[in-house]
Amino acid sequence: MSQQQKHTKVVKKTSKGTPSGKRIVKRKVRRIRKPVLYGFIAIVVLIIAIFTVPKTIENSKLKDLGYDKATITEIRKQKLTGTLIKNKYYSSNLADAINSQSLNKDYIKLYVVSDSCDQREFVLYDRLIDKGYTEEQALKLFDNLTFFELTPLLVFDFQSDVQPYIEDAVSHSATNSSTKFELTNTYKTPYVTTKPVINQGSYDMLVNKTYYLDGSFVPPQLQDLSIQYASTGLQLDAPAAEGLKQLCEGARAMGLRIFASSSYRSYENQQALYDRYVNKDGQEAADTYSARAGFSEHQTGLTVDMSALDENGKAIAKFGESDEFVWTSQNCQKFGWILRFPEGKETITGYQYEPWHYRYLGVDLAQKVVDSKLTYDEYYELYMAPWNNEENNNALKNPSASTTTPEDESSETSEPTTEPSAEATEKTE
Repeated sequence: MSQQQKHTKVVKKTSKGTPSGKRIVKRKVRRIRKPVLYGFIAIVVLIIAIFTVPKTIENSKLKDLGYDKATITEIRKQKLTGTLIKNKYYSSNLADAINSQSLNKDYIKLYVVSDSCDQREFVLYDRLIDKGYTEEQALKLFDNLTFFELTPLLVFDFQSDVQPYIEDAVSHSATNSSTKFELTNTYKTPYVTTKPVINQGSYDMLVNKTYYLDGSFVPPQLQDLSIQYASTGLQLDAPAAEGLKQLCEGARAMGLRIFASSSYRSYENQQALYDRYVNKDGQEAADTYSARAGFSEHQTGLTVDMSALDENGKAIAKFGESDEFVWTSQNCQKFGWILRFPEGKETITGYQYEPWHYRYLGVDLAQKVVDSKLTYDEYYELYMAPWNNEENNNALKNPSASTTTPEDESSETSEPTTEPSAEATEKTE
């Protein structure tokens, strides 16, 4: 076979199956060596592990703390993983706050020790710190006591060692509540650590055995009271006078007759009254039911002792046992008044229970105090008193309290002068 024939045969073989007759060149397939392939797979697995293993470990740790799958998802969304694991923070209260997305991260430690956390607990915690308690002490208090067992500490003297107070409160926990608070020991020494009234002349000023008015203070709008609503010769500051009128009218609409048997007292009159009680019962006993001069709410012109008349117009001897008292104590806040020294709170107020003693605060503030179930001493220290830390004063942490300017009292009509009940005149702040 000639050389040309050989060439033609090769072309035919190579051009077979190709319409164009072009020569197909087969390329050699390169195979990846197994070591290289295994190395690549290892790198991929390593990268996946870098991103997934730590997360798996963290999830396991969070689960061990007590968090469920749904909460762990929220924890990651809120970027709390590291903080919770590092400090081993867990409580059902904390988990609930995380799930509801209501967690205040500034108080995360408080969520751990407290059964519940809301704005009032945050303010109380800050107030305890502001009073001088350390973070450790404050958390210990919250870990052992309830809100209503803690608020008295704002009124009491600073306790350098909180353990005795905790033990005392716990020992009474079975009987104490939001309406009753008793302790075995005393945590407030009256008239020792005193300070002048901060907002002197304001309807919401606090006067007690800590805050005092100076001897020259006289209510700015002192006015005579109508004998329709008070015994002869009594006076109140204008806002309280209007509030008394509305309170008495409200009672009359229910067929009840109440009136003020005592109201504003000057510094000098209070001094004379207190001295009389001291001479009669001794100072220690007198201090439980009468205020020293300057420390009496009566000097504010915003306080009354209430009495009542029966259907025959005769004074009821025991106001605290009357239907008039029941109505007044349950409805006084609607007219701007509060029962100032309630039964069961003597440990906090420092005074015996006085069912006749009412303090004017204005409708808005009075309703807030009643709703809080706190004494005014506690409420003021918790929400209204200036902070020792000036930064807190600028942070608007205290709720505003509004008052209304009362209208001028309507013209008076004569009514028989009435005498105060024996209960109200026997012992009064």
